[in-house]
Amino acid sequence: MPYYKFDKNDIFVNTLKLYPEVKFVIYSGSSYYNSTPNISGAFTGSIRCAAPGDISLFEMNIDRNENGQTLWAARPKTGPWGGAQIGGDKIPDTGLIYPWLIKDGSRLNFRTSTKESFSSAQYGDIVLGASYPYTASISKEFYSPTQARYIMAEIAANSVEGLNPDIISTGSVSHLLALRNTINYYRYLSPHFEYSSSVGTPHNRDFSSSSVGLISIPSIFYGSSVKKGSVNLEFYYTGSLIARAQDTKRNGELIQTYGASTPTGSVVGLVLYNEGFIILTSSVALGPAPEMMDLYTSSAPGDVSSPTWVYFGSSISGSIIAPKSTFILEMSGTTKTQVLTMFATAPKGELNHSNNPSYLQPTASNMTYISTGSAGYFESDTRLIANMVSSAYADPTGSFEKTTYISKIGIYDQNKNLMGIAKVSTPIKKTVGRDFTFKIKLDI
Repeated sequence: MPYYKFDKNDIFVNTLKLYPEVKFVIYSGSSYYNSTPNISGAFTGSIRCAAPGDISLFEMNIDRNENGQTLWAARPKTGPWGGAQIGGDKIPDTGLIYPWLIKDGSRLNFRTSTKESFSSAQYGDIVLGASYPYTASISKEFYSPTQARYIMAEIAANSVEGLNPDIISTGSVSHLLALRNTINYYRYLSPHFEYSSSVGTPHNRDFSSSSVGLISIPSIFYGSSVKKGSVNLEFYYTGSLIARAQDTKRNGELIQTYGASTPTGSVVGLVLYNEGFIILTSSVALGPAPEMMDLYTSSAPGDVSSPTWVYFGSSISGSIIAPKSTFILEMSGTTKTQVLTMFATAPKGELNHSNNPSYLQPTASNMTYISTGSAGYFESDTRLIANMVSSAYADPTGSFEKTTYISKIGIYDQNKNLMGIAKVSTPIKKTVGRDFTFKIKLDI
């Protein structure tokens, strides 16, 4: 087998930058990612064990029911399944795939398992991890003007200084307040990136005391960052488009480009491209008609409100239905893929011999070209190579030309260890006077 060494100009690495499109349709308490339907399985209502708007991170437990006692009741009570247990009496059979390990001297543990529970377990005990599937989905949070952005921790008044205090309740910080420094960081892009602006500014506003809508988008949906200028929000009411907002300036400002009530060109929100957040700030009613009311903050029949941008996507969680409203979120992500490109050349006058039996002329039934014995193995040196000249007849008589067909290319390391095989869809005809260069690409 001939080997050819790649020259310095035969191998190069480049970066492929792509912008995959992402679309969410939100309606009646559900979201749909890139028009993904909810396919029912034989054992579960969703074959992916995930909602249509979610991504199953590892695609585990496809069409598996998590009720082990019901699903596996038909299995024999003996053998590895042991009824509702796997491998004895310690590993429960829930019907789902889930991670587990045995505690030993290596002290390996899951992140979801606390140090206390791991330390209290005996060596040889089974340690269970969180169950699959792991899913990711967009979420929406609405902050009313009176809603606290943080809660102070409460410590008992009789706590002794220098000792561990008696904590009555732990505090918390909202996601919106946690983004305060990030929002202020982007002030160089636009003056609207200000968490709390002073009186007299064009957008006199304080996120701690105004209505704000926060949409969180996990990075698995967009990659390294959201593409600037690609965000498009559409607000539909009873099937009719009433407002549209886009980041037309590519600086993170969401500008209303369609709608009757709010002037076109008004900033109604902000986009944090690198962090994957959309902050909606406009509370101006999008519909002037009083009958345009829907359930955006509560599912109670009397808690209706006029549609505004801060209510966009309110029905993502499912706790709020908003039956008259439909929301569409479109954007493009950014992914960078390293691509290894190799040029493999088949030179003229080479690679024109083959050890394939079909390379030689067929033998007559009464003739033998191979013999073996105590002296060794012998082949006839007078056997002819098959003539591969194209002809309409079964036995062509055209001029002979050595011909082979290239179907595979092996890639080896410096020690001649096979690392990969590149295949062509159709074998390539190689004659003495032809040379070919194959372009091989590999994502790394």
